[in-house]
Amino acid sequence: MPLTDLYDNYIIDLDGVVHVGWSPLPGAVETLQELTRRGKGVVYLTNEPRYARASITARLRGFGLSVSVDSVITAGWAGALAVSEGGAAVYVIGSAELRAEVARAGGTVLSAADASSADRILVAGHSDFSYAELRAACRATAAELFATNRDPTFPMPDGPWPATGAILAAVETALGRTATVLGKPEPPIFRLAQSRLGSGRTVVVGDTPGVDVLGGRRAGLATVLVGSALTTAETRPDHAVADLAGLLR
Repeated sequence: MPLTDLYDNYIIDLDGVVHVGWSPLPGAVETLQELTRRGKGVVYLTNEPRYARASITARLRGFGLSVSVDSVITAGWAGALAVSEGGAAVYVIGSAELRAEVARAGGTVLSAADASSADRILVAGHSDFSYAELRAACRATAAELFATNRDPTFPMPDGPWPATGAILAAVETALGRTATVLGKPEPPIFRLAQSRLGSGRTVVVGDTPGVDVLGGRRAGLATVLVGSALTTAETRPDHAVADLAGLLR
């Protein structure tokens, strides 16, 4: 029996499931179009913190997918909502798009020069991470420390690239503190994604056992592992498929 007969709603990871880099994986777009044709609910849930939801939505539409901004949930956006609560002053170690997300969420985004007055620090992976950012974070001695996720790497066509977890390790070591993670595998971001879906049976689809499967299980949802990553008793999925098209087989 194909998995499409078992579930009404799909929370789908992006990197390594729908695309690598920004090249769609074979059969992924066609599968997602078919899910939509069958009336299935689809929400995209990614730990990618570099891009705003609008940017990711535009790229998915470029693949030929019918996607609204409200159907894209990023760890960056979830992080922005959390750290901006109460109009907090936030020092962001992250991309320009993430800083803009924090501002849109109501936070006051501080420069490195003003980091010492931060209420909160938000750490996210980005290609321009510098020693100056790390030094500024060290001055924010009273700030609460948050991170979008702990993913050590993310897949790219030429192999894995460093992700948030690699940068966060440096920040946590320098500050001597452990960050509160706001993205996957923490249950709240899965509940946020589920709130965008209708009633019915929901399944989480991803390629990383310790992020997608573990997070889905913690949120009380069924899980599908895409690919052949090794699992443990804690990260064993309900179903496994070779690729996203396996949902239809």
